[in-house]
Amino acid sequence: MLRSPNPVLWAILRPLLRLILRLKLHFQPRRAKLNGPFVLLCNHASYYDPLLAAVCVDRPLCFAGADPAPRAGFLLSLARRLCQPEDLSWQDALNEAAVSGRCVGIFPEGRRCPDGVTGPIPVELAARIQASGLGLMVLRLEGAYLTAPRWAERIPRPGRLRARVMRTLTPGVLQAMETDELQTLLEQDLREDAFETVRRRPGPYRGEHTAERLEKLLCVCPKCGAVGTMESRDNEFFCRGCGFTTVYTLSGGFRGGNVPFENPGQWARWQRGRIRLACEKAGDGPIFEDGGYEIYDLRHGGDRIGTGGLHLYRDRLELPTGIAIPAADVVSLRLVGGSGLRLETRRGSRFELKTIRPVCAEKYLSALAILKEIRENAAADEPEEAPQPQSAETEETETSDNTNNKEDTEEAEE
Repeated sequence: MLRSPNPVLWAILRPLLRLILRLKLHFQPRRAKLNGPFVLLCNHASYYDPLLAAVCVDRPLCFAGADPAPRAGFLLSLARRLCQPEDLSWQDALNEAAVSGRCVGIFPEGRRCPDGVTGPIPVELAARIQASGLGLMVLRLEGAYLTAPRWAERIPRPGRLRARVMRTLTPGVLQAMETDELQTLLEQDLREDAFETVRRRPGPYRGEHTAERLEKLLCVCPKCGAVGTMESRDNEFFCRGCGFTTVYTLSGGFRGGNVPFENPGQWARWQRGRIRLACEKAGDGPIFEDGGYEIYDLRHGGDRIGTGGLHLYRDRLELPTGIAIPAADVVSLRLVGGSGLRLETRRGSRFELKTIRPVCAEKYLSALAILKEIRENAAADEPEEAPQPQSAETEETETSDNTNNKEDTEEAEE
């Protein structure tokens, strides 16, 4: 069921929160107002996003599609309270808001972007919003990724963080728009490239040990090509295999080491190409594997059922304790925290994998998506079966039947 903050309590807290966010995160909010119930769309880059978006409007909002913050802290606990339960989809939240006449916030990506660039949004988003009869507000957060990178342990990192109201549309205007046109506008309005933004508006995102846990995002060495050999220490990021070393700067870039990438976003995009190559060339051995995972069965109260390694093959995902899940049976795989994973299968199984080691779990999500694409392309390329020729006996019977039908028709006409 859709839940929202108490209107009176929120009216009291909102001015105070705006001040706290300005002092602690250097957040520059934008005041926005839209009459009547509406849906607020926002890009998703950090745990703080529900709080950042909520203080920009005067209505109490609760958000669907957000990654709930697993950490402690005053601001993060407030951000958690603004999130709907994880089992409430954005579609259901939108439907409930349309029926109740309340306002709702939605992060269409469904998860924080891993590399600083807004992820894909659902293709049916525009049509659903038009069908809801609600107004629309589109908010873009800029600088949220570098303020609290998905892979970082020590957050926040105060820098340039602001909100921009990209569009406000009344229900009447929405109904008059072409759905394809609206979908295109939403994709443009929500798109944020954190590293392109900091290039246009330079400024430091201050913090300590800035490279710490960067291996949760980047696992392929650009010098030797090894997987899983990247490690971090303070501000340094290096390969323990070949010795390649670079420094992660306060402005979100790299310095030294002849690194071929300006920032982690470029490195991550190159890495996805290497993951695709590994999937396409995969044989019988594992594509990726990591040890030290604990596995919990979420269908049975979250009981811990064992420990071991995680192995991804071309056709299956092998979990700790030897549980094998066919790749085609994976319905959902999402990151939990930095290195954890939550898995759901077609048969209703639900598992959570946890590890205290900094592991690049993102590579499993990328690889499974690529393997699915490979399977679909292979199925599309398969030639259709040629129709079986009819036997002479069948043809003779059909001809006889047709003749009899013609004779019966002629007799009826007479």
